[in-house]
Amino acid sequence: MVDSILIIGSAGSVGHDMMYQIASMGLPIKVVGSDVNEAKGLLEIEESLHVAHSFGFYPDMSFQKIDLFDIEGTAETLSELRPKVVCNLASLGSWWITRLLPDDEYKKIGPIGPWLPNHLTLAMKLMKAIKKSGENIKVVNGAFPDATNVVLDKLGMAPVCGGGNMDLGIFRWKRILARDMGVPHSSVKIYGVGHHGTFYTKRMDAPFWVKIIVSGEDVTDRYPNTKLRDMYAEAGYAASAQYTGALVDQMKTAASFLKNVLAVYYNTNQEMECVPGPNGLPGSYPCRLGENGAEVFVPDIGVDEAIKINQAGGQYDGIKRIKDDGTVVYMDENVEYMREVVGYDCKELRPNESEERARELNGLLKKLYNKYKVEA
Repeated sequence: MVDSILIIGSAGSVGHDMMYQIASMGLPIKVVGSDVNEAKGLLEIEESLHVAHSFGFYPDMSFQKIDLFDIEGTAETLSELRPKVVCNLASLGSWWITRLLPDDEYKKIGPIGPWLPNHLTLAMKLMKAIKKSGENIKVVNGAFPDATNVVLDKLGMAPVCGGGNMDLGIFRWKRILARDMGVPHSSVKIYGVGHHGTFYTKRMDAPFWVKIIVSGEDVTDRYPNTKLRDMYAEAGYAASAQYTGALVDQMKTAASFLKNVLAVYYNTNQEMECVPGPNGLPGSYPCRLGENGAEVFVPDIGVDEAIKINQAGGQYDGIKRIKDDGTVVYMDENVEYMREVVGYDCKELRPNESEERARELNGLLKKLYNKYKVEA
């Protein structure tokens, strides 16, 4: 029997894009989409198969309803399906929900750290269900892996890794540098270390590390961090885009997660230049990925120094530190902004409070939407 990939949140925007990408690849693969929204989940499978069949591909794609709030039921489903890899894309509030607010307000409460309960809650329930099932299932977590995976690791439930975030920035730089040097894109390799706080919140104007290899030559010295930051901005990637509705096009994010999922599924032990949250570490690191998990390697500076860089980057997301018991301690400035703008008071987030805090956050966000007449 062919092993399967289970995509949780397949009816969401990233899941939608990932399903269509898989359908277009023509790979020997078995995929089970899952979501709490059964009607949309079934539709997405039909649409994905339509795409595949148009290209002459016939992947094994099906749907299974899963409600992550039902840990017992999820464990039973996992025992029945026995997927080799689970990609978790479920969240109680996507990363872009604060981008719908006026830019002045967004800039105060945009750092994603205080919004961690939206991402941690369902990921934690999934990992508990996997543990309860007793199955050996590898997980690629898409819900803010730079911090969620760290908390889960403290609780003894670390996913293999995540995707997106700094990895997206690294691939942007690869295109920028290929054009700058006048070389094929395929000749540029960039090993990267950086947190979501550096990549998204500060648009690369925060701590990160890269090693740049072009056609086999180390050219890192030609591109110091400040130059890379400026080139990133000149390419248009540092702009503070304002959204007016729900974001649906996340193809590049889906592709980042999917390449990590496929490396584990096909046991390629492929060298990945920048992977978020491997083995419960904060931020992103170069890794090799296969069915045995993530092997982190950081040329030149080593893993310990890379962790320090990512912890520093995490502070721009509002995360001061994460304690050994998984409690997240927030930066004072971010705590004050959340009190001022949202009416949310949380200096420390304990994992067992995550679900309650998520409900509180989303209730307060609805009030902000009403205040600014945001349609979501």
